[in-house]
Amino acid sequence: MSRLFPSALLAAALALASAAAADTRVRAVTLSTAGLALIEAEGRLGPDPLRLSVVRGQIDDLLKSLRIADPAGGLARLTLPGPGAFDDAFANLPFAPEDVSDPARLLGALVGAPLSVERRGTVWEGTGMGVTTRECEDGTCALLTLMDGDGRLHSFRLGEGVAVRLSDAADRADVAAALAAWQAGRAPNRIEVAIATDDDSARDVRLAWLQTTPVWRTAWRAVDEGDGLQLSGWAVIENATGHDWDAVRLTLATGAVRAIAPDLYHRQDGWREPAPSPAMARSFAVPEAMAADTAAAPVEGADSDSVTRFTLEAPVTLAAGQMLSLPFLSQSLPDARLRLYRGGSGAVHPQIALEIENPLPLRLPAGVLTLYEDGIGHAGDALIPELAPGASAVVDFARDTAIEIRETAARDEVVREMRLVRGVLEVAEDLVRETRYRISGAPGSDRTLTLEHPRRDDWALDNPDGVEARADAWRWRIDLPAGAEVVHAVRERQPQLRRFAIADMDLVTLTDWQARTPDPELRDRLEEIARLNRALVEARQGMDKAEAEAQALAREQARLVDLIVRLDDESEATRSRRARVDALDGEIAAAEEARRALADRIEALRAEIAERLSE
Repeated sequence: MSRLFPSALLAAALALASAAAADTRVRAVTLSTAGLALIEAEGRLGPDPLRLSVVRGQIDDLLKSLRIADPAGGLARLTLPGPGAFDDAFANLPFAPEDVSDPARLLGALVGAPLSVERRGTVWEGTGMGVTTRECEDGTCALLTLMDGDGRLHSFRLGEGVAVRLSDAADRADVAAALAAWQAGRAPNRIEVAIATDDDSARDVRLAWLQTTPVWRTAWRAVDEGDGLQLSGWAVIENATGHDWDAVRLTLATGAVRAIAPDLYHRQDGWREPAPSPAMARSFAVPEAMAADTAAAPVEGADSDSVTRFTLEAPVTLAAGQMLSLPFLSQSLPDARLRLYRGGSGAVHPQIALEIENPLPLRLPAGVLTLYEDGIGHAGDALIPELAPGASAVVDFARDTAIEIRETAARDEVVREMRLVRGVLEVAEDLVRETRYRISGAPGSDRTLTLEHPRRDDWALDNPDGVEARADAWRWRIDLPAGAEVVHAVRERQPQLRRFAIADMDLVTLTDWQARTPDPELRDRLEEIARLNRALVEARQGMDKAEAEAQALAREQARLVDLIVRLDDESEATRSRRARVDALDGEIAAAEEARRALADRIEALRAEIAERLSE
């Protein structure tokens, strides 16, 4: 049955795979911290298509981004198996995909096909009637039944010594198509892309496309040499592009570009957002100081509005799936070590930190930093954020447990000015906050502490001497003698203006503002207004009392009248009740008179208060 899978067909398939791998040569790779790789390659285009093997998961990015630089200016086109190409190939074939790999199943599916069977030099021609299985002496065996032209049936045990040939060219073409489908799908994770143009002249073309890849990372080394800091950046790179790198030009890019994942290959409609056009890069040579006294690989830098690129001058060779780590950047920085305490953190000990400023016209990529102290060894680790040109960052790498700090805070309100304008009390005051840092120095040595106090909007310092104003903090450098205790106080002031309507103010609040005003004349005015308010309160209370008394007398009089009417007698008690009813008339009238007098008093006090407030 070996003739069902001709060796020539297999050889051609292997040759095609080798040709596809050799068609393109990767010349340059740009790895981005956005998780993308820009692959630049070249190949030979002519009468035969240029073939490119692509990982299935990367095909969307290829279809989105492939660029072809063709010196002939031909109209390019890509041909590749569709996502359902394998199933589509068998849709019109008389057998299933699993039949192709089993000769017995294949011949069983080709019932009625003209066949030629050869066994021990004898050839039988006829029509296939299918394959059956039965138990033979050496196990299960498959029997092919053939009907010859005379109607005779012949059975052949499939196996060694029996060769079956498909006599019909159409059947042979179907099997060849099935084998080609299997060949195309032999690596389900890869897709073969054929690139062709309408110009069949032989010439070299350049290709460029994007694909996802693990981000490259930076591992920083810093050596504190006493008089400064030697900073070197090592790039950690993985070749996950699926292509071997043979002397490629490697570029490392960092930035915050937008990367959209398209869906162009699957059989579905999908909306995608158009990506913005990339900004034009500005290239320059990195200053020689970057590589002085270091073994960092020479690089050329380029910076744009969104991306910084570091291109290694020496070509890089790295097999697919391998990793590489090499230094690509080195810079000497001034001594930047700090013993830093951040106010409001609640910490007891200050941090030992590095203040790193980027002196280059390039972004420095984020990464982990390992600090070595000259003559001591490993001093700690830190994380460096991405730094724009001229930007700085403070990174912590250890704690100084020999210094202890206790932080306390108190608040107060100080009135600067108070005015009474048309019944509105305007109070200009300062909110004062004092934070005290009680610092215990290291027992064995003198040290300098950098104290950062949070900088808050609309608050100003009362004691700005020796302070360094930063974007988010006030900073002082404080000398700490060995074993000494130092108290550093930070006073902050926030001005504010408040307004209160005197007419709506209760007597307790008015008396409190009277006591706090720094203006003697205003204090007298507020005292007089308070006196009038007290009199007004007393008059209201008196009027309420007189009204309640009049109502009580009227109820008592009504009760007595009702009792007299119900008893309807001339007893001594009844005569006494009538006398009390008459007396109550006078008392009720007196109470009403007192209420009216107090009402007049209230109106007079209100008028006087309004007059005083309008002054």
